[in-house]
Amino acid sequence: MKNIQKLSLMALMLLASNSVMAQQETNSEISFSIGGQTPNNKGVFDGIGEGLGSAFGRAIGTIMTFGLVDPNSITDKTRVDESSTPTFSVQYLYRVSPKLKVGALAAYQRTSAKLLMADSYGGYNQVAKATNDYIIVMPTVKAMWIENKTIGLYSKVAAGICIASNKAEMTNGVTERNPGELTNQIKSDKGTRFAYQISAIGFEIGSKRLRGFAELGYGFQGIGQVGICYKF
Repeated sequence: MKNIQKLSLMALMLLASNSVMAQQETNSEISFSIGGQTPNNKGVFDGIGEGLGSAFGRAIGTIMTFGLVDPNSITDKTRVDESSTPTFSVQYLYRVSPKLKVGALAAYQRTSAKLLMADSYGGYNQVAKATNDYIIVMPTVKAMWIENKTIGLYSKVAAGICIASNKAEMTNGVTERNPGELTNQIKSDKGTRFAYQISAIGFEIGSKRLRGFAELGYGFQGIGQVGICYKF
């Protein structure tokens, strides 16, 4: 008898959940966004381990720059014209409960910088230009705190991988003058690392189907991002 009561209660809870989800009328959503200021904005020549005074710090610097540049060789004067694109993201989510959506996102970003080396006269000469292409893939969970026909308030977490493809182009004639030292300091490489996004607060507004949104948080989509979302 108790088992029958438990099964009946579970059936009622499932029916109520499905009823609420049916009232939402949209279970899927796809969104496009742009964001800025990610961990990749540190640049291809950022010596993360520089100044930490430890082998561990230097190792972290090498890992975070994918071995592109030796952290021990980097100073504030050895990189110039650092730039990056916004992070472009596409995301798909599916509602698994009235307040919870799960899915995945893919994002892309590029950074670039020029590398300088000290000359014998105390100055610096440009010796290379490097670019990093980052592709990020992350499973995603979105919790809806408020959601009605016109607005939504939510938080989001995502975790996955960042795949970096790095390329360094030497300035003409430089390798002939000093091939050994440059070979040790610059190389093209590929690598992967842990990627994440924590959006503490997100706000969406619009119609039941089409909405604009903005998020604040930190991670590989950016400190802030804006976009458009279609629900179906």
